Amino acid sequence: MNGKTHLAIGAVIGGVYGLVHAADSGLDTLLSFVAVGSFSALAADLDGPSLLTRKLSKLSRMLHSGCIIVGLAALLIIGGLWLTQEQFRPPWLLAAVAGSLLITLLGLLVSRGSWRNAMVSVTGGLLAAYGYIESWHWLIGLGVFTIIAPWLSHRGLTHTIWVVPLWGWIGFSLEAQLGIAGIGIAAMLTYLSHIIADMFTPAGVKLLYPLSKKKFRLKL
Repeated sequence: MNGKTHLAIGAVIGGVYGLVHAADSGLDTLLSFVAVGSFSALAADLDGPSLLTRKLSKLSRMLHSGCIIVGLAALLIIGGLWLTQEQFRPPWLLAAVAGSLLITLLGLLVSRGSWRNAMVSVTGGLLAAYGYIESWHWLIGLGVFTIIAPWLSHRGLTHTIWVVPLWGWIGFSLEAQLGIAGIGIAAMLTYLSHIIADMFTPAGVKLLYPLSKKKFRLKL
């Protein structure tokens, strides 16, 4: 199921839960429920290209191609100077050649997917670091989740029942910081909505992975 559908489902569930659970609260509280629901409904897809990582996916493609272009261009420039300029024999020549080769090989051997995964993980690391500085436990948890998720198989661990309470911990930690009762439950429900929605697809989900590789599917 595509990301826009998950986003819509999460926003609706979060909004409805906010209206029911915090009907007397202001618009900012309702928007908090919608935001948490929308993000939670997309979080499971951090294990692959998704709405949350679209910009990073584009940047990773640019870096992948850029490494090859920059590395080869540097080798051509160094080679041209070495062949045409007899005085061009700097002590750092060998290091420059090695560096150019390394950059080129990095672009050739490392897949675009790995570039994307690395960038998502770096983003997670920054979130966790900032959370540690501010003592925001929910942000530390979100950062750790973001570091690990990209390297997992698609519709693997992030789409299992085991992750729901872990995501709930992040939600309840955020709830404690914001002082908005119900945010934790909303986070769990909307994360779970992603898993249930994917069960309606032909591929299904491995709900009990790694204990079982059985794919669970639902039919309309």
